[in-house]
Amino acid sequence: MAYLEHNETADYFDDPVDLVNLPRKKNLSSVLAFLLLIIGGTYFVQTTLAANIALNGSAAVEFGQGVAMTTACSGANVLTVTPNSVFVNASGGGDHYLKNITVSGIPAGCNGADFNISVYDSTTSNAIAMFNSNSKVAVVYSNAGTFEVGHGGSGSTVSSGSGTFTVTFGAPVALASNVARITIQSTSHVPATCIDDGVCVVGLIGGGPGGGTIFYYDAAGFSAPGTSCNLNCHYLEWNQTAGTVTNQNMGVDGFLRWSSDISHFAGVTATAIGTGYANTQKMLTNNGATGYTADTSGAAYGSSRYGGTDGSVGQWFLPSYSELLLMANSSYRTAGGLTGNYYWSSSEDGGNQSRGIGVDWGGKSSISWDKNANFYIRYVRAF
Repeated sequence: MAYLEHNETADYFDDPVDLVNLPRKKNLSSVLAFLLLIIGGTYFVQTTLAANIALNGSAAVEFGQGVAMTTACSGANVLTVTPNSVFVNASGGGDHYLKNITVSGIPAGCNGADFNISVYDSTTSNAIAMFNSNSKVAVVYSNAGTFEVGHGGSGSTVSSGSGTFTVTFGAPVALASNVARITIQSTSHVPATCIDDGVCVVGLIGGGPGGGTIFYYDAAGFSAPGTSCNLNCHYLEWNQTAGTVTNQNMGVDGFLRWSSDISHFAGVTATAIGTGYANTQKMLTNNGATGYTADTSGAAYGSSRYGGTDGSVGQWFLPSYSELLLMANSSYRTAGGLTGNYYWSSSEDGGNQSRGIGVDWGGKSSISWDKNANFYIRYVRAF
């Protein structure tokens, strides 16, 4: 990969009417030519803090040159925005892509704000993707003057300096020749989230995306077929309290039978991490080969009705034996309120159709017990 840097210059103001046009690259050694001032055309304002772009007249600019601008948070202080391109080799040629954008001259008045940066082509009013195949906004947060990747910015990195930052795209997808306009807006800060931005804290009560507690993390990832993360999961979260079938948020763990069918094999002998969801789906489905009838009132049915604090109904499940054992051995168990004696897993005893597998919380060991018995339950989600 060879790197060729080219930039362009434009002035930005908080007037909601001006556009920046970055002309097409004429060849691989000269990426962009001119910025054109379009007068009288209304652009767009996403928030009252939007900063729109007016050019330095019709002066010629290129990638690598600074663009003078102001935003609502910067007041009279003029910022400099510098887009840079990178040449990516390819079979039979290659092309220039928008690689990073540097913003400098940022005053302390922007502390606590998010900067939202987008780019546009010359023919549409829709932002074009810059990274991650379809990410159209690069968000940078000024955390008391230290600049960080903002909400939704996964796939980009930020290097921070005094009054300046550079946001770099790990997998750039915007052709430099297609970049005709750039906008930057200062907006109120939107906190990063666990499931969207990966800022997940294991053991934080209520810190999971569904309001539960993350009790397991695997950096390499694991498979949980059928879940939202499918073959690339990294976390397991238990819900705060499983409640009952009719009241999922009553503040205590449910106390239910393994299933409404207590005398047939559901076909859920899998016990490994990542198999709880598939087990639960089988418990909720008739099995003609064994005569098993789908659960309508037991532990699996309860999990199918739970949606957490984010409306994720259908993603919660009864944990497999190995997943439940992780919970039993978790140092966050007591703080998380898992204080019952016996909890059901979604694994069943392959040698006895009338028995399911639970975990003895005291001995932290498996027990095979009649499916008709009421055990405590907690639901789990993978993401």
